[in-house]
Amino acid sequence: MNFFRLGIGLVFSGAALSAAVIPVTDAHVQSGLSPYNWVSGDGAIHSSINGASVTVKFKGTKQLALQVATDHIKTNAAGRYPILAWTVNGGPVQTHQLAAKETSVVLSANAADPTVDLYIKGMSPFEGRFSGNLPDNAVKITGFVVDDGGKSVPLKLPSKVWLNIGDSIMSGDGAAYAKGQGRPPDDSWAASEDGRASYGYLLARHFGYRESRIAYGGYNWAGGMAQVPALTTLIDQRTSTVSRLEKDLLSPVPDLVMINLGENGAPADAAVIQALGKIRSRVVATTKIVVMIPVSGRGKAELNRAVASYKSTAKDEHVFLVDLGSLSFDTCDGQHPTAAGHEVIFKAARPVLEALLK
Repeated sequence: MNFFRLGIGLVFSGAALSAAVIPVTDAHVQSGLSPYNWVSGDGAIHSSINGASVTVKFKGTKQLALQVATDHIKTNAAGRYPILAWTVNGGPVQTHQLAAKETSVVLSANAADPTVDLYIKGMSPFEGRFSGNLPDNAVKITGFVVDDGGKSVPLKLPSKVWLNIGDSIMSGDGAAYAKGQGRPPDDSWAASEDGRASYGYLLARHFGYRESRIAYGGYNWAGGMAQVPALTTLIDQRTSTVSRLEKDLLSPVPDLVMINLGENGAPADAAVIQALGKIRSRVVATTKIVVMIPVSGRGKAELNRAVASYKSTAKDEHVFLVDLGSLSFDTCDGQHPTAAGHEVIFKAARPVLEALLK
């Protein structure tokens, strides 16, 4: 496999390590990237999507570190740097908040043949997340450091893809907080999030899909915070300069798309209708598109009207509107579910999705 040796010694747990680097251009690293989320180029991968993940299996190493870059991040608040989370060989979740001038993060110090499942746990919604080649708050990774002789190996991942599109609810904002704790000040926002607490992620995992997402805090059908564009544009673009498409379709084509939008204001009918038409043009006729009525009930009338209009005009039998009705669940601030709150939503949505997936 494609890796090169470093002519330096790294230090793990007080011991010098003769190390090799597996770059992000490695085929097994690339195949482990969550679809639609990552931008590859110039010897690095980067993403500004909370919950974006990379899963890689290694052999011949006990120690593993992540090479990162932070010099591009534009924020004056240390608490708004992205937070990473990972498991090694299915063990407990570990977390680390990136910091200015940081270049490496130790993922494992003594795990034989580690399989690492790494994802972006928390992301500030305030810095630029879309413009240019490298957004202001993107997580940027350049490689994995392993023991000399270590290598990446193939790893079988779920073949079906579940794409979550949403706002702060779908991205997991507030999930790491306790019931009634309240929202943090701006400079600590990233610490409140958990990208894998989202009920959308729980559903994808439950049904055996590989989850990917286009989810932002403060987002709606027509756009959102940090100048993130309308869904009609965002479905096509990873950033303002990099496409998500291959031959006019998402690559890979998702088997299911779930949309949770409307918490940030009732959407205009036209914005919903145009977005659904654009999404359908980027998938295939059998891809199921599931539109969730926000659990707060916001936008219910508008979504009912717009989805009905789209289905009637487009004759699209694989678009579904799901209304879970009134649910009682824990929130940190009266709106954003805690991890326990997402579990309640997941359990309510599960039988509905079971029926649709039959």
